[in-house]
Amino acid sequence: MTVELRFAQNSDAEEWDAIIAQSPHGTLFHTWNWLKITEKHTHAKLYPVMGIKDNTPVGVFPLFFQKKGPLRMVFSPPPESFLPYLGPVLAGFALLKQEKRENNYIEFQDAVEHFLKQELHANYISISLPPALCDLRPFTWSGYRTEPLYDYVTDLSIGPDSLLQTLDKKQRQNLNRAKKRGMTVEIGGKRELEKILDLMEIRYAQQEKILAWSKHYFPAIYDAYKDNLKIMVAKVDGEVLTGSIDFQYRDGHYSWIGGPKPKNPITPSPNDLLISESVLYAAEQGCRYYITMSAASDKRLHAYYVTKFNPELNIRYLVKKASFVTGLSEKGYLDIYKPILGKIRHLVKK
Repeated sequence: MTVELRFAQNSDAEEWDAIIAQSPHGTLFHTWNWLKITEKHTHAKLYPVMGIKDNTPVGVFPLFFQKKGPLRMVFSPPPESFLPYLGPVLAGFALLKQEKRENNYIEFQDAVEHFLKQELHANYISISLPPALCDLRPFTWSGYRTEPLYDYVTDLSIGPDSLLQTLDKKQRQNLNRAKKRGMTVEIGGKRELEKILDLMEIRYAQQEKILAWSKHYFPAIYDAYKDNLKIMVAKVDGEVLTGSIDFQYRDGHYSWIGGPKPKNPITPSPNDLLISESVLYAAEQGCRYYITMSAASDKRLHAYYVTKFNPELNIRYLVKKASFVTGLSEKGYLDIYKPILGKIRHLVKK
Protein backbone atom coordinates (compact mmCIF):
# COMPACT_ATOMS: atom_id res chain seq x y z
CA MET A 1 0.00 0.00 0.00
CA THR A 2 1.41 3.42 -0.98
CA VAL A 3 1.53 6.59 1.09
CA GLU A 4 -1.48 8.89 0.83
CA LEU A 5 -1.52 12.54 1.83
CA ARG A 6 -3.95 14.50 3.93
CA PHE A 7 -3.76 17.94 5.46
CA ALA A 8 -3.69 18.29 9.23
CA GLN A 9 -6.33 20.44 10.93
CA ASN A 10 -6.27 22.14 14.31
CA SER A 11 -7.88 19.01 15.73
CA ASP A 12 -4.73 17.09 14.68
CA ALA A 13 -2.37 19.39 16.59
CA GLU A 14 -1.77 16.92 19.42
CA GLU A 15 -0.99 14.05 17.05
CA TRP A 16 1.23 16.31 14.93
CA ASP A 17 3.26 17.45 17.93
CA ALA A 18 3.58 13.85 19.16
CA ILE A 19 5.19 12.90 15.83
CA ILE A 20 7.55 15.87 16.14
CA ALA A 21 8.50 14.98 19.71
CA GLN A 22 9.25 11.34 18.89
CA SER A 23 11.20 11.81 15.66
CA PRO A 24 14.94 12.58 15.48
CA HIS A 25 14.08 15.04 12.69
CA GLY A 26 11.56 17.03 14.75
CA THR A 27 12.48 20.52 15.92
CA LEU A 28 10.75 23.24 17.90
CA PHE A 29 10.09 25.01 14.59
CA HIS A 30 7.99 22.05 13.44
CA THR A 31 5.53 22.23 16.33
CA TRP A 32 1.95 23.12 15.44
CA ASN A 33 1.70 26.51 17.17
CA TRP A 34 4.98 27.71 15.70
CA LEU A 35 3.84 26.80 12.19
CA LYS A 36 0.50 28.58 12.60
CA ILE A 37 2.20 31.72 13.93
CA THR A 38 4.61 31.59 10.98
CA GLU A 39 1.72 31.31 8.54
CA LYS A 40 0.02 34.34 10.06
CA HIS A 41 3.06 36.60 9.89
CA THR A 42 4.79 35.62 6.63
CA HIS A 43 2.00 35.97 4.06
CA ALA A 44 2.44 32.34 3.03
CA LYS A 45 -0.26 29.67 3.07
CA LEU A 46 0.59 26.65 5.19
CA TYR A 47 -0.06 23.17 3.85
CA PRO A 48 0.57 20.89 6.85
CA VAL A 49 1.00 17.62 4.97
CA MET A 50 0.65 14.27 6.73
CA GLY A 51 1.68 11.04 5.00
CA ILE A 52 -0.50 8.05 5.87
CA LYS A 53 0.21 4.38 5.12
CA ASP A 54 -1.90 1.50 6.44
CA ASN A 55 -3.80 4.05 8.57
CA THR A 56 -0.53 5.05 10.29
CA PRO A 57 1.36 8.35 9.90
CA VAL A 58 4.76 7.90 8.24
CA GLY A 59 5.69 11.56 8.33
CA VAL A 60 4.67 15.20 8.30
CA PHE A 61 5.88 17.98 6.02
CA PRO A 62 5.04 21.69 6.57
CA LEU A 63 4.90 23.40 3.17
CA PHE A 64 4.36 27.13 2.65
CA PHE A 65 2.96 28.40 -0.65
CA GLN A 66 3.27 31.88 -2.16
CA LYS A 67 2.10 33.11 -5.55
CA LYS A 68 3.59 36.24 -7.12
CA GLY A 69 2.62 36.77 -10.75
CA PRO A 70 3.75 33.70 -12.71
CA LEU A 71 5.83 32.46 -9.76
CA ARG A 72 4.25 29.61 -7.81
CA MET A 73 6.66 29.08 -4.96
CA VAL A 74 6.83 26.50 -2.19
CA PHE A 75 9.08 26.92 0.83
CA SER A 76 9.93 25.02 3.97
CA PRO A 77 10.62 27.30 5.81
CA PRO A 78 9.14 30.44 4.19
CA PRO A 79 10.95 33.76 3.72
CA GLU A 80 10.70 36.31 6.55
CA SER A 81 10.36 33.55 9.15
CA PHE A 82 14.03 33.63 10.21
CA LEU A 83 13.89 29.84 10.50
CA PRO A 84 17.08 28.09 9.39
CA TYR A 85 15.26 24.87 8.55
CA LEU A 86 12.01 22.92 8.48
CA GLY A 87 11.46 20.17 5.92
CA PRO A 88 10.00 16.70 6.44
CA VAL A 89 9.82 14.83 9.73
CA LEU A 90 9.67 11.04 9.47
CA ALA A 91 7.53 9.18 12.00
CA GLY A 92 8.44 6.00 13.88
CA PHE A 93 11.98 6.27 12.56
CA ALA A 94 13.81 4.67 15.48
CA LEU A 95 11.47 1.68 15.55
CA LEU A 96 11.81 0.67 11.90
CA LYS A 97 14.41 -1.37 10.06
CA GLN A 98 16.39 0.40 7.36
CA GLU A 99 14.40 -1.13 4.48
CA LYS A 100 11.10 0.05 5.96
CA ARG A 101 12.52 3.48 6.74
CA GLU A 102 13.69 3.96 3.18
CA ASN A 103 10.47 2.69 1.63
CA ASN A 104 8.34 5.00 3.76
CA TYR A 105 10.62 7.98 3.13
CA ILE A 106 10.78 7.50 -0.63
CA GLU A 107 7.04 6.86 -0.98
CA PHE A 108 6.22 9.85 1.21
CA GLN A 109 8.46 12.15 -0.82
CA ASP A 110 7.05 10.79 -4.08
CA ALA A 111 3.54 11.63 -2.87
CA VAL A 112 4.64 15.12 -1.85
CA GLU A 113 6.28 15.64 -5.26
CA HIS A 114 3.04 14.65 -6.98
CA PHE A 115 1.14 17.20 -4.87
CA LEU A 116 3.65 19.96 -5.59
CA LYS A 117 3.54 19.32 -9.32
CA GLN A 118 -0.07 18.35 -9.98
CA GLU A 119 -1.94 20.37 -7.35
CA LEU A 120 0.18 23.44 -6.56
CA HIS A 121 1.87 23.60 -9.98
CA ALA A 122 5.00 24.83 -8.20
CA ASN A 123 7.77 26.20 -10.40
CA TYR A 124 10.10 27.09 -7.53
CA ILE A 125 10.74 24.91 -4.45
CA SER A 126 13.18 25.60 -1.61
CA ILE A 127 13.47 23.21 1.34
CA SER A 128 16.01 23.44 4.16
CA LEU A 129 16.20 20.02 5.76
CA PRO A 130 16.46 19.55 9.53
CA PRO A 131 19.94 18.65 10.81
CA ALA A 132 19.24 14.97 11.52
CA LEU A 133 17.89 14.27 8.02
CA CYS A 134 20.93 13.82 5.79
CA ASP A 135 19.57 11.28 3.29
CA LEU A 136 19.21 13.40 0.14
CA ARG A 137 18.45 10.59 -2.29
CA PRO A 138 14.67 11.10 -2.61
CA PHE A 139 15.36 14.74 -3.48
CA THR A 140 18.29 14.22 -5.85
CA TRP A 141 16.34 11.48 -7.66
CA SER A 142 13.56 14.05 -8.14
CA GLY A 143 15.88 16.60 -9.71
CA TYR A 144 16.68 18.90 -6.77
CA ARG A 145 19.95 20.81 -6.51
CA THR A 146 21.62 20.42 -3.12
CA GLU A 147 23.73 22.80 -1.06
CA PRO A 148 25.46 22.06 2.27
CA LEU A 149 24.85 24.35 5.23
CA TYR A 150 26.54 24.28 8.62
CA ASP A 151 25.94 24.80 12.34
CA TYR A 152 28.40 24.73 15.22
CA VAL A 153 27.64 22.24 17.99
CA THR A 154 29.46 22.55 21.31
CA ASP A 155 29.46 19.58 23.70
CA LEU A 156 28.52 20.94 27.13
CA SER A 157 28.87 17.65 28.99
CA ILE A 158 32.41 18.54 30.11
CA GLY A 159 30.90 21.18 32.42
CA PRO A 160 31.31 24.96 32.84
CA ASP A 161 34.81 24.88 34.37
CA SER A 162 36.26 22.72 31.60
CA LEU A 163 34.51 24.81 28.97
CA LEU A 164 36.23 27.93 30.30
CA GLN A 165 39.57 26.16 30.10
CA THR A 166 39.07 25.61 26.36
CA LEU A 167 39.48 29.37 25.95
CA ASP A 168 43.01 30.65 25.59
CA LYS A 169 44.53 33.01 28.16
CA LYS A 170 43.84 36.18 26.16
CA GLN A 171 40.19 35.29 25.68
CA ARG A 172 39.71 34.68 29.41
CA GLN A 173 41.42 37.98 30.17
CA ASN A 174 39.07 39.82 27.79
CA LEU A 175 36.07 38.32 29.54
CA ASN A 176 37.40 39.47 32.90
CA ARG A 177 38.07 42.96 31.51
CA ALA A 178 34.52 43.16 30.20
CA LYS A 179 33.13 42.25 33.61
CA LYS A 180 35.38 44.81 35.31
CA ARG A 181 33.94 47.45 32.98
CA GLY A 182 30.54 46.61 34.41
CA MET A 183 29.23 44.44 31.57
CA THR A 184 26.77 41.75 32.60
CA VAL A 185 24.75 39.10 30.79
CA GLU A 186 21.18 38.56 31.93
CA ILE A 187 18.02 36.69 30.97
CA GLY A 188 15.44 39.17 29.71
CA GLY A 189 11.78 39.18 28.74
CA LYS A 190 9.64 40.60 25.96
CA ARG A 191 10.99 44.15 26.43
CA GLU A 192 14.56 42.92 25.97
CA LEU A 193 13.48 40.85 22.97
CA GLU A 194 12.09 43.98 21.32
CA LYS A 195 15.30 45.87 22.14
CA ILE A 196 17.35 43.19 20.38
CA LEU A 197 15.11 43.51 17.32
CA ASP A 198 15.59 47.29 17.32
CA LEU A 199 19.38 46.88 17.47
CA MET A 200 19.28 44.35 14.63
CA GLU A 201 17.26 46.75 12.50
CA ILE A 202 19.81 49.51 13.11
CA ARG A 203 22.69 47.20 12.27
CA TYR A 204 21.07 46.00 9.03
CA ALA A 205 20.39 49.59 7.98
CA GLN A 206 24.05 50.45 8.54
CA GLN A 207 24.97 47.60 6.19
CA GLU A 208 22.38 48.75 3.62
CA LYS A 209 20.57 45.44 3.93
CA ILE A 210 16.88 44.61 4.02
CA LEU A 211 15.51 43.22 7.26
CA ALA A 212 12.14 41.89 6.14
CA TRP A 213 9.97 40.78 9.02
CA SER A 214 6.72 41.38 10.80
CA LYS A 215 7.34 43.19 14.07
CA HIS A 216 4.51 41.13 15.59
CA TYR A 217 6.04 37.77 14.66
CA PHE A 218 8.67 37.53 17.37
CA PRO A 219 6.43 38.78 20.21
CA ALA A 220 3.84 36.19 19.15
CA ILE A 221 6.51 33.47 19.26
CA TYR A 222 7.59 34.74 22.69
CA ASP A 223 4.05 34.58 24.06
CA ALA A 224 3.56 31.02 22.80
CA TYR A 225 7.03 29.68 23.69
CA LYS A 226 8.20 31.74 26.66
CA ASP A 227 9.14 28.53 28.52
CA ASN A 228 11.54 27.62 25.70
CA LEU A 229 12.90 31.03 24.74
CA LYS A 230 15.93 32.48 26.48
CA ILE A 231 16.42 36.17 25.78
CA MET A 232 20.11 36.75 26.49
CA VAL A 233 21.25 40.38 26.77
CA ALA A 234 24.59 42.03 27.49
CA LYS A 235 24.22 45.24 29.50
CA VAL A 236 26.25 48.00 31.01
CA ASP A 237 24.72 50.50 33.43
CA GLY A 238 21.30 49.05 32.62
CA GLU A 239 21.62 49.67 28.85
CA VAL A 240 21.25 46.74 26.48
CA LEU A 241 24.35 46.68 24.26
CA THR A 242 23.56 43.52 22.34
CA GLY A 243 21.66 40.29 22.78
CA SER A 244 20.48 37.06 21.24
CA ILE A 245 17.16 35.26 21.01
CA ASP A 246 17.92 31.69 22.05
CA PHE A 247 15.76 28.73 22.95
CA GLN A 248 16.08 25.37 24.64
CA TYR A 249 14.54 22.22 23.21
CA ARG A 250 15.19 18.62 24.17
CA ASP A 251 18.86 18.50 25.26
CA GLY A 252 20.03 21.54 23.30
CA HIS A 253 20.44 25.26 23.79
CA TYR A 254 20.05 26.97 20.41
CA SER A 255 21.52 30.37 19.61
CA TRP A 256 18.90 31.45 17.08
CA ILE A 257 19.18 35.11 15.99
CA GLY A 258 20.74 38.32 17.28
CA GLY A 259 24.24 39.34 18.27
CA PRO A 260 24.19 42.77 16.55
CA LYS A 261 27.22 44.95 17.08
CA PRO A 262 26.59 47.81 19.55
CA LYS A 263 25.71 51.21 18.11
CA ASN A 264 29.03 52.52 19.44
CA PRO A 265 32.21 50.36 19.36
CA ILE A 266 33.13 48.93 22.76
CA THR A 267 36.24 47.02 23.83
CA PRO A 268 36.25 44.24 24.93
CA SER A 269 33.40 43.06 22.73
CA PRO A 270 30.12 42.61 24.63
CA ASN A 271 29.23 39.93 22.08
CA ASP A 272 32.18 37.81 23.22
CA LEU A 273 30.90 38.06 26.79
CA LEU A 274 27.34 37.37 25.63
CA ILE A 275 28.30 34.16 23.83
CA SER A 276 30.60 32.92 26.59
CA GLU A 277 28.06 33.52 29.33
CA SER A 278 25.32 31.93 27.21
CA VAL A 279 27.40 28.78 26.73
CA LEU A 280 28.12 28.55 30.45
CA TYR A 281 24.47 29.22 31.31
CA ALA A 282 23.37 26.41 28.99
CA ALA A 283 25.82 24.01 30.65
CA GLU A 284 24.63 25.02 34.12
CA GLN A 285 21.03 24.42 32.99
CA GLY A 286 21.90 20.81 32.18
CA CYS A 287 21.79 21.15 28.38
CA ARG A 288 23.97 18.66 26.51
CA TYR A 289 24.67 20.81 23.47
CA TYR A 290 25.00 24.48 22.54
CA ILE A 291 24.04 24.93 18.89
CA THR A 292 25.07 28.08 17.02
CA MET A 293 22.65 28.12 14.14
CA SER A 294 23.69 29.08 10.58
CA ALA A 295 26.74 31.25 11.41
CA ALA A 296 29.16 28.48 10.38
CA SER A 297 27.88 28.81 6.79
CA ASP A 298 28.90 32.47 6.62
CA LYS A 299 32.53 33.21 5.73
CA ARG A 300 32.37 36.56 7.56
CA LEU A 301 30.65 35.29 10.71
CA HIS A 302 31.97 31.81 11.32
CA ALA A 303 34.99 32.75 13.43
CA TYR A 304 33.09 35.48 15.23
CA TYR A 305 30.84 33.08 17.07
CA VAL A 306 31.55 30.07 19.19
CA THR A 307 34.64 28.50 17.61
CA LYS A 308 36.61 29.45 20.69
CA PHE A 309 34.82 26.69 22.63
CA ASN A 310 36.07 24.03 20.21
CA PRO A 311 32.71 23.02 18.69
CA GLU A 312 32.10 20.37 16.08
CA LEU A 313 30.83 21.27 12.63
CA ASN A 314 27.39 19.86 11.89
CA ILE A 315 26.21 19.63 8.29
CA ARG A 316 22.67 19.94 6.97
CA TYR A 317 21.29 20.56 3.49
CA LEU A 318 19.28 22.96 1.40
CA VAL A 319 17.51 21.44 -1.62
CA LYS A 320 16.04 23.51 -4.44
CA LYS A 321 14.19 22.97 -7.69
CA ALA A 322 13.29 25.71 -10.15
CA SER A 323 12.26 26.12 -13.75
CA PHE A 324 14.68 28.02 -15.97
CA VAL A 325 12.60 31.21 -15.78
CA THR A 326 12.11 31.13 -12.00
CA GLY A 327 15.81 30.36 -11.55
CA LEU A 328 16.67 33.53 -13.47
CA SER A 329 14.11 35.47 -11.42
CA GLU A 330 15.73 34.31 -8.17
CA LYS A 331 19.21 35.30 -9.37
CA GLY A 332 17.96 38.73 -10.48
CA TYR A 333 16.27 39.30 -7.12
CA LEU A 334 19.29 38.29 -5.04
CA ASP A 335 22.01 39.89 -7.17
CA ILE A 336 20.33 43.07 -8.39
CA TYR A 337 16.95 43.99 -6.92
CA LYS A 338 17.59 43.21 -3.25
CA PRO A 339 20.93 45.13 -2.97
CA ILE A 340 19.43 48.15 -4.75
CA LEU A 341 16.35 48.12 -2.53
CA GLY A 342 18.58 47.95 0.54
CA LYS A 343 20.52 51.05 -0.59
CA ILE A 344 17.28 52.95 -1.30
CA ARG A 345 15.85 52.16 2.13
CA HIS A 346 19.12 53.20 3.76
CA LEU A 347 19.08 56.57 1.96
CA VAL A 348 15.41 57.17 2.81
CA LYS A 349 16.06 56.61 6.53
CA LYS A 350 18.98 59.07 6.60
